[in-house]
Amino acid sequence: MNSFIPEQTITAAKASLDTTFGLANKAFQGFEKLVELNAQTVKTTLAEAQELVAKSLISNAPQAAFAVQENQLRAGVQKTQAYWTHVKEIVSSSQAEFEAAAKAVFKQPSFDAKAWFDNMAKHTLPGGDAILAIWKSSLGAAGQSASAAYETATKATKKTVETAVIEA
Repeated sequence: MNSFIPEQTITAAKASLDTTFGLANKAFQGFEKLVELNAQTVKTTLAEAQELVAKSLISNAPQAAFAVQENQLRAGVQKTQAYWTHVKEIVSSSQAEFEAAAKAVFKQPSFDAKAWFDNMAKHTLPGGDAILAIWKSSLGAAGQSASAAYETATKATKKTVETAVIEA
């Protein structure tokens, strides 16, 4: 193929787009799960509130009405804990999928800039070796910085999710 853009670069760009849209879909799926959970929670809460009001109105004794409300309060605490457990599961699942996707991207051969430049070095014009050597050394440092940034971002994301779950 006669092109100014190496095939490896085109493949890497396609893989990057696939990854981007895949992550967007995963984020949307997590959002859908949260919306479904919230809709079900509201639906259940309304039905239970209606039942509570009906039981309170039917009861002639005030103590019976208070007992119904007390039971509902206890059940509400348990349901709230279950709700936040579900939220934590959804968020943790989404986070795990993002981490797995990020690891897969960083392990792809197309992401390896050093291999790309090694390939370019095989097909370089005379005198281009010095330029490629400079690029390779620059990319080595950039690759190390990118790896460190990835590690930091992963740790920060985990800490944020843990904090959000604990505070909820």
